[in-house]
Amino acid sequence: MALFFSSIQAKELLLSDEEQVFIKEHPVLRVQNERSWAPIDFRENAKAKGYAVDYLSLLAKKAGFTLKFLPGRSWSSYLRMLESKQLDLISSIKRTPQRQNYMNFTQSPIIELYNGILQTKENSFHSMKDLEGKRVAVVHGYYQEELLQLHYPNIRLVRAKDTLEAMHLVLENKADATIEYHSVLQYNITRYLFTDLHSIPLAKNEHFTSAKQFIGIRDDWPLLKSILDKSMKSLTQKQTHELREKWLAKLQNKFIKLDKEERDYLNDKKEITYCSDPNWLPVEKIEANKHIGISADYLENISKNMGVKFRLVPTMSWNESLEFLKSKRCDFLSSVIQTKDRQSYMNFTSSYLEMSLVITTKSDTFFINSLKNIKGKRIAIVDNYAYKVMLKRDYPHVELVMVENIYEGLKKVEDGSIYAYVDTLEATSDQLRMNSFSDLKISGKIEEEVSLSFGTRKDDFLLFDILEKGLASISDEQKKDIYDQWVYVAIDKTDYTLVWKGLAFISILLLFFSYRYKLTINYNTQLLNINQELEKLNIQLEELSQTDQLTKLSNRRHLDSTLNHELKRALRYESDLCIILLDIDFFKSINDTYGHPKGDEVLMAMAKILKDNTREVDTVGRWGGEEFLIILSQVDIAHATSTCEKLRTKINEHDFGLERQLTASYGITQFNLQDDDESSLLSRADANLYEAKENGRDKIIVS
Repeated sequence: MALFFSSIQAKELLLSDEEQVFIKEHPVLRVQNERSWAPIDFRENAKAKGYAVDYLSLLAKKAGFTLKFLPGRSWSSYLRMLESKQLDLISSIKRTPQRQNYMNFTQSPIIELYNGILQTKENSFHSMKDLEGKRVAVVHGYYQEELLQLHYPNIRLVRAKDTLEAMHLVLENKADATIEYHSVLQYNITRYLFTDLHSIPLAKNEHFTSAKQFIGIRDDWPLLKSILDKSMKSLTQKQTHELREKWLAKLQNKFIKLDKEERDYLNDKKEITYCSDPNWLPVEKIEANKHIGISADYLENISKNMGVKFRLVPTMSWNESLEFLKSKRCDFLSSVIQTKDRQSYMNFTSSYLEMSLVITTKSDTFFINSLKNIKGKRIAIVDNYAYKVMLKRDYPHVELVMVENIYEGLKKVEDGSIYAYVDTLEATSDQLRMNSFSDLKISGKIEEEVSLSFGTRKDDFLLFDILEKGLASISDEQKKDIYDQWVYVAIDKTDYTLVWKGLAFISILLLFFSYRYKLTINYNTQLLNINQELEKLNIQLEELSQTDQLTKLSNRRHLDSTLNHELKRALRYESDLCIILLDIDFFKSINDTYGHPKGDEVLMAMAKILKDNTREVDTVGRWGGEEFLIILSQVDIAHATSTCEKLRTKINEHDFGLERQLTASYGITQFNLQDDDESSLLSRADANLYEAKENGRDKIIVS
């Protein structure tokens, strides 16, 4: 497990000399700040706020920029300002052919949003067909305006300067509806208490698909695009998840209440029925016809907060749950991942859980950093799980095998009939722990993440609104408690008193028989014991020959032997291998000032930091004097750099009992399978270390 978790750490931000010069020459970036596009980008108490604002601020902090937000303009004005180079960035924007004429976009989106139709409660518009001949308010300059003009000539446009004005136009009956991102509409309905309005997710079509939001960059600064792309890749999953939780999980408002229409709906139905996945812990499971797991606890909280009565409709499989929803035998699904196919018959609430997909194999399998590295292998997944489509699309070279549930998939890996099983980290960890699959391990992860929502039938928009409000009523603290209860391993509270008494009795018997045995021991047995003692001494001598006596790390001899072995293994299996060579800065002055005993204390403390903050499979040794070498097998250069930065931080923060901060310099390099040998690899690491020293020390140089 440690190998997997280390693979999802943030990558170190490595900028070229040209990029660093650009930052020095352009330290301040001008960014738009809209008045009322909450929760993405808005103005409150004279400050820029929102998901995009916080996201861009994270990137700026990593790269070393300062952001200057320019408020008070309309969206169309911001577009003109970027085109005329009066603005450097737009923090969140959809990429369109027209906009590509005068701006660049980041390689990856910062978020994916879905459109909704805002309308009064008396209306029920679900699709563009429903809006034919209607008055639709749209923010001037937004991409929705462009699409409506091009493809829907029968819709009458009412232009607004921002989202809040568009919502007021609907409220005042100056427009029948407005099209905006559903999360933006939901957030503002709650924030401004627009109780007479509601947003219904827009049925997707060839024009209004989901909208990926990118950062827009002035087109004459390609270096800025490169810097932002690298900064985005360096963010951790935890950082982006926290932003989504903060801004897109609705206002945590204990006063959220159902309106009259929603209460009447519940009174008429008496109870809301739902189907679940019968075997997918810790998310959910049906046990003795009772629903348990993360999703069950979410529904329990919603029931308490909103006064909604839920009833489980048990099913035998996930496929059956999907069929029950389609045939209206249940009202919604308690955990579902959005896919293009499912959008044709259900709506999806806001996400309440995001999970990583992991690869499980037998324990003797090496780390897998991508399914692309296991061509031709048979991979199992549960039939009709959402990521089936994604895996078929992105990894056509693997053979997918459908199984009924996660247990069946892991059993097939265990018996060798398939190579690997793919599922979420949470579900896989739970099964490995609960069912004692001792010969299996999580060997890697897949880049894509999955988000869980409630899924309602397409025709039941009132239930959709009720569940949205229910999710908004659950606090962050409650969400954390739910997750911790089901994902973290419980503490073993078994009473071992009787066990210890039994062991004590057995020990007495063993002592008695041992005494009788010693009385009858013969000469051959004595010789055997002598040989065993000699064998133990030989093992101890071998350990002494491999260990540095001061630091208890591997010595130079053992490092040479291990590196030679790892190089051969890397060549044989075509796997990654990196080394870190580090040297304590100004170590001689410590011996000169404090004496050699203090210098020895520093070396021992340094050794402990290095050992405590690397993996068990890594080899850490004293290369000589104040130099240390770390051998990282099955690790690429980005991971090695991340590990090195972690070590640098730990060393810089440690109190070594000196009157100054202690630092070190680092050289990192990766083994080239085609060109390298042991000598060239070490020479390159040593050259990088020398360069780090020459450039002012406390530096990491990578090549």
